[in-house]
Amino acid sequence: MEAIQRILPGGLLVSLQVVLATLVLGTIYSLVTAERPFAGFPVIALEGKSPVKSWTWHGREAIAEGLRRFSGPFQVMSGTGPKIVLPNRFADEIRNHPSFDLNEALAKDFMVNYPGFEPHRQLRGNHLFLETVRVKLTQSLSLVTTDLIDETASSLYDVLGDGDEWTTRAIRQDMLEIVARLSSRVFLGKDLCRNRTWLEIAKNYTVDSFIVSNIMRAAPAVLRPIVYICLPQSWSLIRAVRDARKLINPEVERRKALVDAARASGNKASKVADTIGWMYELAKGRKADLVAGQLLLTMAAIHTTTETTCQALLDICQYPDVARQLREEVIQVVGEHGWAKTSLYKLRLMDSFLKEGQRLHPMVTSTMNRYVTENVELSDGTVLPKGAQVIVATNFMDPTIYPEPEKFDAARFLKLRQQTGQENNWQFVTTTPSHTLFGHGQHACPGRFFASNEVKIALCHFLLKYEWRFLPGEDRPAPQLFESVSSVRPDSKVQVLRRKAEIDLDNY
Repeated sequence: MEAIQRILPGGLLVSLQVVLATLVLGTIYSLVTAERPFAGFPVIALEGKSPVKSWTWHGREAIAEGLRRFSGPFQVMSGTGPKIVLPNRFADEIRNHPSFDLNEALAKDFMVNYPGFEPHRQLRGNHLFLETVRVKLTQSLSLVTTDLIDETASSLYDVLGDGDEWTTRAIRQDMLEIVARLSSRVFLGKDLCRNRTWLEIAKNYTVDSFIVSNIMRAAPAVLRPIVYICLPQSWSLIRAVRDARKLINPEVERRKALVDAARASGNKASKVADTIGWMYELAKGRKADLVAGQLLLTMAAIHTTTETTCQALLDICQYPDVARQLREEVIQVVGEHGWAKTSLYKLRLMDSFLKEGQRLHPMVTSTMNRYVTENVELSDGTVLPKGAQVIVATNFMDPTIYPEPEKFDAARFLKLRQQTGQENNWQFVTTTPSHTLFGHGQHACPGRFFASNEVKIALCHFLLKYEWRFLPGEDRPAPQLFESVSSVRPDSKVQVLRRKAEIDLDNY
């Protein structure tokens, strides 16, 4: 210290002492207040790594190690506290249990108390936005098909063009743009879905909210406020919420007026795709932040659908024979039936292809994230304590369910559906303990039916209008890993070439 005193000016020395004292006290505070592992559940730590680093940077390996070593529940140490991992056999047991809360678990992981996370904050104690998807959007899918077809055709031309040479594309950026337009066409209408200001808000908010929450979960708890302030994406989130309010508030007032007018005249609101109107109608006078809700729905739709579409296109690049078979199915089904209500259902090979892609390249290897609101005793006698977070391990590589699980079989689920009594049990949107990427039970993703239609319509256009391949001499791009999540890297590239479609999808 004496040597430091001789070198540093007095004021700077005091500042340095304050910083050091703050760090020491902060570290002590974080150690005292940190959430401890729950007694009775073994903690997974990979060799040479702490429990937190094992989960944060090697989550898939940590879950695999826990399943290998233990027959019952174990726990991993996440940045937001311990999470008890349940083997897949418990998925059915907890799927509809009243003491497991999805929204509270998500709110905890998304740092909802920080500025810019107002949309995620809507999850806490508020079911309005889930009701909007479950009650209104899902029941109105037939209304939005024409809009999705029209916007797919327009967005593909704007984004991918119609050049007659192979061009290299950043697949994630392109799919973000296309999916943002498709989702916004349904949620907000034709004008706003092509509004550059809104599209940048929608895309940036989706990406930045995951970046900020992931980085903050990876940071020590005591440093999170500092990390938050230093991240440029944090300020981007705040601006996005502010700009969304300016842009969407006039639409909110206009659509509220339409609902009010319908009620005043004793009529039902017009049956159109209008998520703002739907939310206002379902609120029934309850106070609701409709702009934040709109951003929440948009973020959820863009994130999962972009990832699913990217993985499907990578599978098309990796398995060109499958691409040919899918193309033939689209020509046969749409060519014969047009865009009838049953056409998407008849794309059974495509449905199986999407589900197989999810199985072999799953976005996550742990699902059904829940917060335990009361002590729960499982069938094996294990007691899950109140206040715990639990996740369920996936089961995609079980050879007793999926013969040759390492093999990509695009028709795997099509063949399962052809068995007597199994027609509806293996669809892309069906949840089972062996396939839980959409969740399972009462908290299964309510938007999966819309997402399925959205992806299938897009794939029809992608397949008939373009050829796809990896960059010459390169294989499938390596994924980006965090906790148990695998996602397509932002710099992943493929090549695309315009082709002459066998049928005119735009005019069926």
